[in-house]
Formats: sequence, C-alpha cells, structure tokens
Amino acid sequence: MKYESLSPNLLKGALENRLKEIQQQLLHTKKALDKAPPGRIRISQKHGHPEYYLVTERGCLRGKYIPKKHIQLAAQLAQKDYDSQLIDLLKTEIAALQNYLHDTRNGTAISKLYTRLCPSRRALIQPVTLTDEQYAEQWQSVLFEGLPFDPDMPEHLTARDERVRSKSEVIIADALIRHGIPYRYEYPLKLNKGRQLLTIYPDFLCLNIHTRQEFLWEHFGMMDDPDYAHKTTAKLRLYEENGILPGRNLLLTMETQTEPLSTRAVEKIIVEFLTPSN
Repeated sequence: MKYESLSPNLLKGALENRLKEIQQQLLHTKKALDKAPPGRIRISQKHGHPEYYLVTERGCLRGKYIPKKHIQLAAQLAQKDYDSQLIDLLKTEIAALQNYLHDTRNGTAISKLYTRLCPSRRALIQPVTLTDEQYAEQWQSVLFEGLPFDPDMPEHLTARDERVRSKSEVIIADALIRHGIPYRYEYPLKLNKGRQLLTIYPDFLCLNIHTRQEFLWEHFGMMDDPDYAHKTTAKLRLYEENGILPGRNLLLTMETQTEPLSTRAVEKIIVEFLTPSN
C-alpha cells in the first residue's frame, strides 16, 4: 500500500490571485505617486507634538514649516514616501511569485515527476504525493462496520447498490457518485463528550480528492418533529465541542414534510466543498 508523505501543492490558485492583486495595486500606486506633490516631508517633535516640514531642496535639513491648516499637504507627502517604498516591495513580491510559479511549473513539478514516468517504472516507485486517483482508491478501500438495518425498514438503494436509510440519502449519495466524490456511509466516528468517548455514525464522510480534506455530511430529515429537532441540536452541539463546525468540516442539509430536500442545494454543496476545483 502506498502512503502519502507530502500533500499536494494547492498554492497555485492562491498565488495567482495574490499576484494579480499585487500587480493591480502596483499600477494604482504608481498612478497615485505620479499625482503626488513635489518634495518630501520631515517630521520633528516639539513639546511632545509633531511638526511637519516640506523639504524641496536637496541637502536641505530643515525645510518649510507646514501649518496645521495645510495638514492635507503633510498627509500627501507622507503617503508619497510610503508609496515609494511600497512600490519597491510590490515589485519584489511580484518577482518572487512569478519565479516560484515558473520554477515549480505552477506547483505541479513534484507531482509530474511521478506521473510522467512510464507505467512500469511507476509501479516500482513510492511517490511522496499520490495521484488523486491513488489517494481516492486507498481512502475508499478502508473497511469498517456501520450501523445495522432494522429488518422492517424499507429498502433504499443508491446507484452503486448501497443501502441507505431514506430517499433523501439516496439523492445525496447518487449526487456524490455522479460527481465522483468518494464517501463512506455511516462511518463510525469517536467523539468526546465530557469524560466519555462516544461512537456516532454520521450519514456520510466525504472526501475532497484535490485538497484531501474530509467533510462530515449530515442530513436531518424530520426537522418538524420536536423530539427529532431536539436530538439534532444536541448532536450539533456535540460536533461543535469536538471542533466539527458547519462550513469548515461539516456539511448540513435539512427538510420537513412541507420543505423537502432541495436537489439544487445538494449540488451547490458538492460543487462548493467537495469538487476537485475547490
């Protein structure tokens, strides 16, 4: 079995966005600098209060005093000094980002070192970063024992003939299958409740193949039942106490008799949190 010792490089998107923002800021700062008044500012302290001076001549140590009524000029000169230094730093960061993206082939150099090899050579090598397919296959191959089904329960089967407990869970499972998202149904999870260690069985444990992040997906299907809603609140509190939070590593869908599960909502959740592009 192959294990991953180096996670995938996920910096490309963030670095490209950062590069774009810095380049835009550089243009904006250069335009602002072109409009700045001539000269520079000198600031001194007198009796604990700042005094501002406009220095326009080279070698001049004092400059012309700027009265309080012209404080805007002082602000413009101070901004000018700041912008001049900022431009140098922006250029340095732009060059560093461009060099990194170029030298690492947009962050793919290490992964492509393995994938570009011929299959017979790849079979002999343990890569530090698995391909998405390798990682998903290993993740999906984990054996576990879920909750048993009551013999009297209706049978609901997913597209891969896996039994689940409701039609809504079929909808969620089939959407995950359709998008190629690995998941484990009712995978046992141990959580701390005070000094106790509880084992619970979330509806789905899902994997974002690209980021390697796992998400719990809970579907609460009877939220108009007061007892059920109370148990739901207690379960969410237990998750919260164990660092499992909505939007971070917990995905939630709910329904009532009058507000059934929205397939559009299911699709949006999958695209936002689980597809490889995120």
